[in-house]
Amino acid sequence: MYDDETAMELFLEAKQNYQDRGMIKWIGFYLSDHTALLNKDNQQRYKENLQKSQQTLEEIGLLLQQSYTQNKRIALQLEALDSERKYYDDLVGRVIGQKEQLIYLATDEEDMIHLEIEQIRHVRLLGANKILTKDESDA
Repeated sequence: MYDDETAMELFLEAKQNYQDRGMIKWIGFYLSDHTALLNKDNQQRYKENLQKSQQTLEEIGLLLQQSYTQNKRIALQLEALDSERKYYDDLVGRVIGQKEQLIYLATDEEDMIHLEIEQIRHVRLLGANKILTKDESDA
């Protein structure tokens, strides 16, 4: 057993020789949930929505009308780019109304959006399922 003076000397000697490993000592504390969240964030950050073909106003109007009358889901690509000059994700939902050049879209996220028809680049009718498959989201 050590007396107080010997214990203090041993402590000071150990303190001088100890090298802190910094952040590396915390790596073992990352849980799979954390890494999954980081991976998902990276996928979202580096995801790129490809430019779809420009449809005519007649084609767009016909597909919007079909969505409204048959209560079908659609995916809209807007003629808008983000700060990195990439297209935004498609708006997915159902047309619930129209007034002159405005359409009202109820999105799958239960938001209600109104936008001008001229803002739409491409419209695509979707199936009944809520979840887009990889093939659907790339089309």
